Amino acid sequence: MALCRLCCSLAIVAFAALAPCAAFSQARGDPIGPLTRLATFDRAQAVNVGKTKAGKTACYFREEGSSHSLDIGMTADGAFIRLETFDSRETTPAPPVRVFAGKQIAKGEYATNEFAVLQAYDGPFEYYVPKPNQGDFVVVAKGDAKAFFEMVTRAKMEFVVVQSVADRKNVDIVAIYKFNTAAIPALLSCAKERIH
Repeated sequence: MALCRLCCSLAIVAFAALAPCAAFSQARGDPIGPLTRLATFDRAQAVNVGKTKAGKTACYFREEGSSHSLDIGMTADGAFIRLETFDSRETTPAPPVRVFAGKQIAKGEYATNEFAVLQAYDGPFEYYVPKPNQGDFVVVAKGDAKAFFEMVTRAKMEFVVVQSVADRKNVDIVAIYKFNTAAIPALLSCAKERIH
């Protein structure tokens, strides 16, 4: 199944009780950059060790499709998801934003652009839009890495959603297909052993 990347308008989120992250920032640039793979840490869980564009060690899991790549991992700066795609950008969530695992809501036989919140990430994070004209984005969690990864695994077969608090129609979305809870201990062990 190909990994979908959607950047679309969102009519309304079903659960409005999400609080925006207190330590949020948005910036251009990409603190991770394309990862250079150096070794396999855990073959069974597909966790690799690599280097960021700045030369920092990263432990990561990669989901790939024909026109994109999604990395889920950790550096010394925190847990992250990094989407690189050639899709054009339709919207950019305006700060402050929130991050959550969301389930697309169907009305009748058709899926809508509305999302029910499955699990929110409540810790501090930074949100980056590297290329204003492309759908790429990066989220770096500054809080509990395990909680961040649990939110991402909750999105399996659904979406990780970055949504503007002020305008819920402005979102960035990435579908999660392969990343599962078994990869979390491997990522955390890799980070403990390899990241200083």
